[in-house]
Amino acid sequence: MKQINVRVRVQPQKYTLSIGYDILKSAVKTIVDRYPARKYAIITDSTVKELYGGLVLEYLQNAGVNAFLIDFPAGELHKTMETKRYLDNRLLDVRFQRDSIIIALGGGVVGDVAGFVAATYMRGIPFYQIPTTVMAQADSSIGGKTAVDCPQGKNLIGAFHHPVGVFIDTKTLSTLDERNYRSGLIEIIKHGLIRDAGLISFIRKHLDIILSRGGPDYPSVITSLMTLNCRIKNDVVAKDAKENNLRKILNYGHTIGHAIEHLSGYSLLHGEAVATGIAAEAYLSLKCGYLSAPAYTEQISLIRDIGLPFSIPDNIGIDDIIETMYIDKKARSGKPSFVMLAAIGKVKLFKGGKTTTAIEETKLRSMLAAFMESPVYP
Repeated sequence: MKQINVRVRVQPQKYTLSIGYDILKSAVKTIVDRYPARKYAIITDSTVKELYGGLVLEYLQNAGVNAFLIDFPAGELHKTMETKRYLDNRLLDVRFQRDSIIIALGGGVVGDVAGFVAATYMRGIPFYQIPTTVMAQADSSIGGKTAVDCPQGKNLIGAFHHPVGVFIDTKTLSTLDERNYRSGLIEIIKHGLIRDAGLISFIRKHLDIILSRGGPDYPSVITSLMTLNCRIKNDVVAKDAKENNLRKILNYGHTIGHAIEHLSGYSLLHGEAVATGIAAEAYLSLKCGYLSAPAYTEQISLIRDIGLPFSIPDNIGIDDIIETMYIDKKARSGKPSFVMLAAIGKVKLFKGGKTTTAIEETKLRSMLAAFMESPVYP
């Protein structure tokens, strides 16, 4: 019997990333104007509900649309399948259908869970991202990754599902607590380390203003910082939406960082664990001969100046880190894979242009042991 082949062409999704200071009200108006829907569901957490949930709901209702709000307890511990099932059931109870839209309002946990709900509810419905934390604005709201955690590890169950738009209001960072604010900055630093030394220079030049979150220059500085950052993230994602190769560079510091975060029982914030992961993976880059000593110490120095940790906690052992890395979603052929830095702003490329490499376990153990003994070497 003759075989007939038909080529299927799937159009890539395009959407707008809007960045500004105090744009929340105009963002809601744009959502209603651009995407008229039968119903609008704001999905947020218990913290952001009190800060911005009521305000966004009011803006929607004042626009004359059918809108309601669903919240769940704040924190990484609630980024679970149980939370997703709860949200699914709430939407089903109110007969939320394909002609409706979700607005994910909050930090990375909210964006990941609400995005995962949007990806699977009735086989996929549209959603907007309105991120309210540094971490979410700088990283997780861009690129279409959605997921929940499970007992075996972080972000192991999820889907790629891009929003139809993202609104980044940098004014919302004013209500973020200091620990989460500083923690989120590590993702911006990561983007500079892997792709643009100029972003690192910008952070160095304006670090006092960035950390102060005050003064007449802060609105323009933080908005410029987020714009520079998002251009890097967008450029990488646009070239490799499904993380086949290039997008893997965004995992710098995350192979070890995710293991540390999971093993801490999420007592460490994501950014705190990633900061430690960046320090450790920079050390691996140094010891493998890809990175210079000054470039390594510059990373440690910047992490320290931001006020983030750069050493693996004493109560987390090498055996546990390695075991956790083996089941990480970034592992390939059963082995953890690492992004290596060649210089500030440049990753090391391997055979065939690959952006990651595996390290033999005995060697990895030895380097991790040396790092844990003296993380600021040399």
